[in-house]
Amino acid sequence: MIFKTREELDHAVVTMHNDGWSKRALAKTFKMSRNTIRKIINTNQKNRDQGHSALGGGKVPGKSKLDPHIPRVEELLDRYPKITGQRLFEELRDDGYAGGITILRERLANLRPHPKKTPIIRFETLPGVQSQMDWSPYTINFAKEGKLKINCFSYILGFSRRQYIDFTLDRTFYTLIRRHQDAFDYFGGVTRHCLYDGEKTVLLRWEAGRPVYNPRFISFITHYMSKPVGCRAGRPQTKGKVEQPFKYVEGNLLNARTFQDLEDLRTTARWWMINRSDCHIHDTTHQTPLERFLAQEQAALTPLPQHPYDSSQVVLRICRLDGFVEFETNFYSVPFEYVADILAVKVGEHEVAVYSPDLDQIACHERIPDGMAKKSENPDHRRSAKIRYGLEPVRESFLALGEFAEPFLSRLQIKQPRNAGAHARIILAMKENYHADDINKALKHAIGYYAFDGKAIERILAATARKRTLESFRNEKAKRQLEKVLPKVKQRSLNEYSALISRGDSK
Repeated sequence: MIFKTREELDHAVVTMHNDGWSKRALAKTFKMSRNTIRKIINTNQKNRDQGHSALGGGKVPGKSKLDPHIPRVEELLDRYPKITGQRLFEELRDDGYAGGITILRERLANLRPHPKKTPIIRFETLPGVQSQMDWSPYTINFAKEGKLKINCFSYILGFSRRQYIDFTLDRTFYTLIRRHQDAFDYFGGVTRHCLYDGEKTVLLRWEAGRPVYNPRFISFITHYMSKPVGCRAGRPQTKGKVEQPFKYVEGNLLNARTFQDLEDLRTTARWWMINRSDCHIHDTTHQTPLERFLAQEQAALTPLPQHPYDSSQVVLRICRLDGFVEFETNFYSVPFEYVADILAVKVGEHEVAVYSPDLDQIACHERIPDGMAKKSENPDHRRSAKIRYGLEPVRESFLALGEFAEPFLSRLQIKQPRNAGAHARIILAMKENYHADDINKALKHAIGYYAFDGKAIERILAATARKRTLESFRNEKAKRQLEKVLPKVKQRSLNEYSALISRGDSK
């Protein structure tokens, strides 16, 4: 098409766009950039909304659809100084505003001008190939709990830009993999690889230009047939697809909203993902993330395994004298016959299970929120006083300490006939900090000095033995198991090597 004047060109663009032509089609037809086509259309719409002057260079003063809502705009700006144009538009639309968002954004731009940033060109990936994950900290002033520092977990698919978010109090390894599992379930599959920054739970360090990943995370992500890709520090543009959506979270989800507590924030976030994030037109793809996901990316994701990865945390605990094991300041009951035993505690996100030394499950509780200092007690674990305080339930465990346990216990029963069980339990509880061999040696020492009580053993151990952690106990146990499985390595004589070297020289 050939036009004699610019006005004819503008007219053709505007009318054809009004007839349903897309900006992309118009740009191709007139052999112009989409930015130029967009400018023509936006200028015409601006003139329609705000008026124009025959002199040019300014708009005609007059009433605007925004004018009746100015008091509400000022009120929202006072309450939320960083409110975005989109959030302001959503609030005013609920109040009956029928105007466009352009005039609203221009008004905000005049009130809060911001320097433009140099755009960064992003590379596009094929469906199902790449995702990006990151954390972002926020301090939220909750209505019930006051100011609280929380973390936003974000996982976004590179092709469709569909995003999963959640909010947590910590960024521990187990929180990380559980939020990954929630994201995988939300999308119904996994991408072939995912980008990560220097998060220590994923990427331990860089050596000789290569990433060294956390072995535990590798074990987790292998289960889902995905590959982590470490990003260099100081290059946020590498993970721009997840960095930029944080601005959308801040400007739309967190902006101009008040939350009662963390659970209220998480509930709102789940609503927001479906009703806002999935449905907004993305600036780059010009499609909604959900539309692009359903059309092309969903089928390209790696299917989820039939059984999810076990994301439980396993720790060792000594059963206390009151019949409880402790985890994150909370206490969970076990049968009293396991007092002073070293027990395995399997901690899931919602459940705490306790296992005997033979790895039989002996207790299961609903997990109490960390840091509450509360007790979960099963009445079936509380039997008669004889079981609770007597010697018989712990006799076998005590004798297993070593060769000096039996003579010490015999004399303890003579000297402490009514409290022998209590002293035996106190000594057994010392396994939390001392090796059983060290306790056995302390019993031998106590026999020589006729010191038959728990406090005496404690003093002897403090003077003669080195403390150890239950974690080191687990490592020692694993080492012994490996030694049974691995073949024995026999050291060769150095003479054999000398003979081999001599033979090589003779050739």
